[in-house]
Parts: sequence; C-alpha cells; structure tokens
Amino acid sequence: MVFPETSYGIVKRLQVVEAWVRSLSARLGKETLSILDVGCGTGDHLTYPLALLNHQVLGIDFHEASIQEARCRYVRPNLTFRSGQLDILLQERLVFDLVICSEVLEHLYQPKEFLCALRRMVRPGGALIITTPNGYGSYEMFCHLQRGLQKSGVDQVLRALVHARRRSRATARSEGGQQSGVLPVSATTGFLNIESGHVQFFKAGVLSNLFGESGFLLRERRARTLLCGPYVDVLLRLPPFRQAVYQMNNRLADLLPFSWSADWMFLLEPDPKSLT
Repeated sequence: MVFPETSYGIVKRLQVVEAWVRSLSARLGKETLSILDVGCGTGDHLTYPLALLNHQVLGIDFHEASIQEARCRYVRPNLTFRSGQLDILLQERLVFDLVICSEVLEHLYQPKEFLCALRRMVRPGGALIITTPNGYGSYEMFCHLQRGLQKSGVDQVLRALVHARRRSRATARSEGGQQSGVLPVSATTGFLNIESGHVQFFKAGVLSNLFGESGFLLRERRARTLLCGPYVDVLLRLPPFRQAVYQMNNRLADLLPFSWSADWMFLLEPDPKSLT
C-alpha cells in the first residue's frame, strides 16, 4: 500500500513500525504475528498496511463512525475492526504478539491505567509500540498559537485564504482535465474523530518513567518529524518538491536532539519482573 508522506511523518511511522515488526517476527520465530491496533481510526496508515503483510490484525476504536468507515474500506480475512473500549478484550482474555497504540496516550486522563491494561494483553516475549506527540514540541506549540489566533479571529481569516486557494487550484486542475488530488479527511489523517483534544503533554523522561511503572522495558525510541502542526503543515505543502521537504523534515528529527522532535515512537517489551 502506497500513500504520500506528509509533515506528520505518516510514511516514516509506518516504515519504523514495519521494521520493528520484522525484528519481533524474527525474534519470536513467527512469520505471522497477532497484532492489536488500539485507537486504529479508519485503519489507513497502520492497521491495513500491516494486514497486507499477512499478519493477523485487529483494529479497535471507540469512535463508531471510524470503525464503520474502516470496515467498508478494508476487507481481508486476516483483518478485523471492532468498536469499543479495551474492557471487552480484557474480559475475553485476548493476548497478542504485538500491541500498537498510536497517538492515543495524549488523549487520556489516566495513561498509566491504560498502559497497565495493555500490559495484560501483550503475551510473554511480545512487544508494545507507542507513538505520541512531544508535549513541548513544534506540534503542541503551533496548536497553542492557533488557539490564541482563534480568539482574535486571525486564524479564521488564514483558513479562509487557504481554502480559497485550494478551491482555485482544484478548479484549475478540473478544467484542465486533471484530478484535483484533494483527498477526504479520513484518507489523509487516518481518523474521523477530530473532536478529541490533548489532555497530556509529555516529556521524554516522564514517558520513560510511565512505561517502567506500567510494567514495560524501553528497547528503542525514534523521533518522527521535526516540524508539524497548524500553519507549518500548509507552508510545507507549498513547494512543488514537497516530498523532498518532508523527507528532510523527517531526517532532521533523527539528526537533532530527541527532545526537539514533534512526535516520538517507542518500542517496549514486557518487563518479566512485572505482574501479569
């Protein structure tokens, strides 16, 4: 499955996850892994691509509209989507080789309790992949700026100008017999639930402690992208060579200090000393 990179590093995230999946598969000696994607959204950027690699994948999300969209869009015998919370999976005593939780922790008031629940769903020798924004990185800073500009009305003016420009370009392409290239929201973001805001703003050290307290050992960590968020995502889309810009943005996140990146990715393993 191929989709274009964005300022949010969605291709880089998939590539890192796939590399960690290959490593886990080799370590367990299993070509096919059982994978749970918690907070899967519409399944575009992680759930479905992993199913294409022939792993047995279950995507779960509490947002019913996203799950319905995912079920309509992606049908495979090794791929299942379910709506609801983790409670029902815990009641069924389901365990997986790999659990993925991407862009979820920042929305939770009790992230430790959530991670402890995930710990119970990772089989011995398995792994957990977490991705979450840097609470003090560029994404959160630009969101804070946007909230301030919304109060003054400046944000609404900027949005109107951007939308007018997009409509103009789409019309020109349509008249020229070309596809506009404008994708629906769910295809570019991977979710339909855009109302759930962030309530956690993590530092790397806080996350490391949180992982340990929840029964996990941190094995690897990767930065995702340097700059993303409101306004900057529009600016990075302007150049005709935007894909090269996105690649540079991703590469800078690897080269610069980890604390500077906008979003983080973590590979965790269950601590054998922790309670199951």
